[in-house]
Amino acid sequence: MSEEDQGNNSTKQENERQYELIDQLLSMHSSLRDKYERRAFLLNTALIGISLVLSVFAFIEDEVLESLGYRPPMARFFFGFSAVIVLILSITEFRVDWRAMGAKHDEAVRHLAELKGRYRRAFNESAGNDSKKNSRLTTEYQKTMATLPPIPDRRFNQLKADHQFKRILSQRISQNPKAPVWILRARMRWEGIWAALKKEGTNDADAGREIRND
Repeated sequence: MSEEDQGNNSTKQENERQYELIDQLLSMHSSLRDKYERRAFLLNTALIGISLVLSVFAFIEDEVLESLGYRPPMARFFFGFSAVIVLILSITEFRVDWRAMGAKHDEAVRHLAELKGRYRRAFNESAGNDSKKNSRLTTEYQKTMATLPPIPDRRFNQLKADHQFKRILSQRISQNPKAPVWILRARMRWEGIWAALKKEGTNDADAGREIRND
């Protein structure tokens, strides 16, 4: 194999590695986007709901509260406590700004999806053997990676596991299109736990043999 062929092969392998990483990051940022958008929605809904309740009960007379079975002093205390909760939630919403964080990850998803499409088109057109296209893809890859928000370290392993699980689940659905998804998901979970336990037992046995040999 000539040096040029070896170079093309190495760049092709590098682009394939980049594509796998793009696919993984796309899944990770999608999960983070959905999580932050869901948190922002729930927090905003809670604020609106409590504020509406307080607004309604603020105009209720003590006689009406008594007729409903509530003691006015206790009801007023409850309203005051709820107002404090609304203030805490408002400060939390301002500080965490989950909607803005979700927007950052949504932008990352769009950039990664566009880059993934470019890789697919390049692979379809030249089967990854065009060194010039491979170099351009690498340049675009580096530029895109530099603009992405970071993945939290404490969430990285779980997000990676979720990505791999979704990939295998997608394959199982294609192989068993008539089976309920929840059954395929439960079976995969059990297979994963059983495989991990068997592997752990094998590792413990190997460690015991090493100790006895020493």
